[in-house]
Amino acid sequence: MDKRDFLHEIIEPIENLDVNFKLFEDSGSYISNHWHNSLEIIYLISGDLQVNMEGSTYNFKANDCIIINSGIIHSTRCVYENTSILLQIPLSFLNKYIPDCKDSYFDFKVNINNYNYETNLAKIKTILKDMKEIKIASPQAGNLRFTGLLFEFLFQIYTNFRIPIGDKNTINRPLELSRFEPVLEYTRLNYKNSISINEIAQIAHLQPEYFCRKFKQYMGQTYLEYLNDVRISYIYRDLINTNNTLCSILESHGFTNNKLFYKLFRKKFNCTPKEIRKKLI
Repeated sequence: MDKRDFLHEIIEPIENLDVNFKLFEDSGSYISNHWHNSLEIIYLISGDLQVNMEGSTYNFKANDCIIINSGIIHSTRCVYENTSILLQIPLSFLNKYIPDCKDSYFDFKVNINNYNYETNLAKIKTILKDMKEIKIASPQAGNLRFTGLLFEFLFQIYTNFRIPIGDKNTINRPLELSRFEPVLEYTRLNYKNSISINEIAQIAHLQPEYFCRKFKQYMGQTYLEYLNDVRISYIYRDLINTNNTLCSILESHGFTNNKLFYKLFRKKFNCTPKEIRKKLI
């Protein structure tokens, strides 16, 4: 598979389980705002990863463990390279096996000087490492062992990393976001073309004005900002992984306004495309 593919968005389900598990190598990427209808856990083995969750930016390094709850809008950026373990547990699976899952929030904090917390987090990391070994070695009856580790993982996060929540709006948020899933999919397939507000509002089966208001409310940006962000994510990928000229990259990903591109790129990454490439030399 081409390393330029967004491997952590193409995740293979474990046989006979609903969960998704992936050993991931990222040669450099920027993934625009999105969410999952699942609990997403990323364990960085090497390198670093920048994650923006609902307006706050977090910088993670090797041996950090990241948890992203269902319905949380987030983007990720790998500046150079990283390797990681990625586990996604769908809401349907969590609701089946975790009590009070619908009013629970899970959180891994980093750099906390607390012995019990570090001990519990070490257990989580050990479970993920053991899952990785099963994935690599594929031992006899490995699926049974993986299943046991998965339920131990659920026990650990429920016992040690659960935060009860009572905000009805927070609980219902994944349901509200689901109406925008066709919008994101349509954008992914057609981002190279011009997409009007009327066109995309029809995909969501909403009036244009109402669509614009609700999209910004939930995604934290206008649809046009999101569309350009998707284009930039693919442009960033090609800047990192190809020697193609910037003009050809912009053209191949539907960005026709060069002045706007430079403005948005500098605002997002605090440097120019040329400077991005120089950092990799």
